[in-house]
Amino acid sequence: MSKEGQPLGAVVVGTGFGLFTHVRALRDAGMEVRAIIGRDRERTARRAAPLGIPLASDDLEQVLANDPAIRLVTVATPPHAHYRPVMQAIAAGRAVMCEKPFARDLPQAREMLAAAEKAGIVHALGAEFRFDSAQALLRRVVKDGLIGDPLMFSRLYQQPGGDDDEPLADWWTDAAQGGGFLGAFGTHMIDQVLSTLGPITTVSAILSKLSTNRPAMTSDDYYNIQFVTKSGCRGVMEAAMTFPGPFVMATKVAGTKGAAWVQSGAAFGDPEEIWVKNEDGPRRIPMPPELVNPAPEPFGIAELIQTEMDRWHTQGFDVAPYAKLFGQMKARIEGRAPPLPDPGGDFRDAAAGQAVLDAARRSAAEGRWVEVEAI
Repeated sequence: MSKEGQPLGAVVVGTGFGLFTHVRALRDAGMEVRAIIGRDRERTARRAAPLGIPLASDDLEQVLANDPAIRLVTVATPPHAHYRPVMQAIAAGRAVMCEKPFARDLPQAREMLAAAEKAGIVHALGAEFRFDSAQALLRRVVKDGLIGDPLMFSRLYQQPGGDDDEPLADWWTDAAQGGGFLGAFGTHMIDQVLSTLGPITTVSAILSKLSTNRPAMTSDDYYNIQFVTKSGCRGVMEAAMTFPGPFVMATKVAGTKGAAWVQSGAAFGDPEEIWVKNEDGPRRIPMPPELVNPAPEPFGIAELIQTEMDRWHTQGFDVAPYAKLFGQMKARIEGRAPPLPDPGGDFRDAAAGQAVLDAARRSAAEGRWVEVEAI
């Protein structure tokens, strides 16, 4: 609760993913969504009305100036449009959560990080899948030393793709806007590696477009990144938005004393288990109650779903992990210990991820291994 005894107030910037996921997750975390910001005020009001959001605006600065009860700003615009609302929130002294990919490039990421640290605000990266049950437990298993020192990490994700005639958001298809599957999905994988294994020092990447029916698309829909971490662990991350054939998903970590993996189902969203094989033999690791997430609930307002990404994001898989991320933030804003020991990502993590993203794109363009810049 806020100092006035009322729920902590939040404003959401973005009428796509922000509307579908942030609004529901903020409410589930016990916060009050007091406003939503979009580029077109009338369109924003039409989209906000079915969710009962009291204020729709196109002016974040004005909203923050007029409503001191808003203590958290969440930014869910396309990546090239993150900078302005993030800096406005920081200037207003508000806590801010920014979606990934974090910035246009590493220099911009460093600028946002420096501003947030100088202002002393609570800041977070929208890497909600740190609080996915399986990913969180796998991280604990590795950090607790059940497999010794990590030697090799493998993350493979291939989906057969949807209807190529279904529209994608502009930023997903335009490389100039930070788009592509690497930016949209790969940033989650990069954050998983960074939070589980530590800093990445070098990368070698392949970026490609496998879709044959999107001639105007300049961004990637497939990536493969080999990497080496500061600790010496090697790994590979591969994902495809459109790779015909069966759905494939696997995550494994091998170490000096054994291995751990995510036992995935046949389809995305099926229940997952964490398994370990070490000197004690193979066994399933029980899921701690605090890491269990409720079953996803699809977004219920069909007329607001307009693109293929909308369809993905309205399935509800990320609402519960996001509610946990916002719960961690809420505690920090209120000066309390976070409810979970698992750390959420902040702007320093965001900048580290941006450094890997930039290095991977450079590697793919130049066809060589590239060192990742330190933050």
